Amino acid sequence: MSSAQKTVARAAEFSGIALHGGGAVRVRLCPAAEGGVVFFRSDLGRGVKACAANVGDARLATTLIDGGCAAGTVEHLLSALSALGIDNLRVETDGPELPILDGSAAPWMLFIMEACGLAELDAPRRALRVVKKTEVKVNGGSARFLPSSDGRARYSVKIDFPHAAVRRTGLEFSHALSLGEYEEEISRARTFCYVNDVNKMRKHRRALGGSLNNAVVYDDLGVLNPEGLRYPDEFVRHKVLDAVGDCYIEGRLIVADYEAERPGHALNHALVSALLADEEAWEWVEN
Repeated sequence: MSSAQKTVARAAEFSGIALHGGGAVRVRLCPAAEGGVVFFRSDLGRGVKACAANVGDARLATTLIDGGCAAGTVEHLLSALSALGIDNLRVETDGPELPILDGSAAPWMLFIMEACGLAELDAPRRALRVVKKTEVKVNGGSARFLPSSDGRARYSVKIDFPHAAVRRTGLEFSHALSLGEYEEEISRARTFCYVNDVNKMRKHRRALGGSLNNAVVYDDLGVLNPEGLRYPDEFVRHKVLDAVGDCYIEGRLIVADYEAERPGHALNHALVSALLADEEAWEWVEN
């Protein structure tokens, strides 16, 4: 028997700092009927739906673009929505980028559970079940969807960075998507960057809102954050967090074994797009 689709029970809002733009941004999460996840720009009076066809930029974050309407850095919220089983949501924001919060998905989950709550809709939940292998390679990385080994969405990631601070931690991690395991093992893993890359990004007007409060920053010797890492292998766990969000870009769970080496947003979206383009590789199922 399938479960029902979900949205949030009530609207709630908060403010935060945009990672790349650096400015303050307001976000209001609102209940929505069946129709997926939509980001509505209150400053523009129009919105953009979360779907693979609307991914317009995936270099340093996932940015949705439809005409002149953009919603950036959506992957951490989508990751939280995937774990919580939220299929439909109206995300109202007054800027082109969502707030980074602490660089993980945990604050999104906490806000949704405490301020919004969950509500079921009178519609069965549907998922995309992979029935045939799909594989892509992008910029030295590779990723694939395989038919699920146990009927669940599973994520296995390997990373490879040249810096000692990363290489001293775990470089492989596997995760079966369930709310309890995600909340405990994945949700608190923060985005990260090499300290020498910060100035390079800021010269291009990126990472203007970045700080040790919303990212793990490391140099050739170690992690610069005074509190250290939240997980011994936080780097690779954050790549899993990103993959969960990027694979939820349609607002529907992809039931498959996801495997990736050196993943990034561009690779993840290339994989999802390749899957959707091959109608023999997947099927709709009630979930």
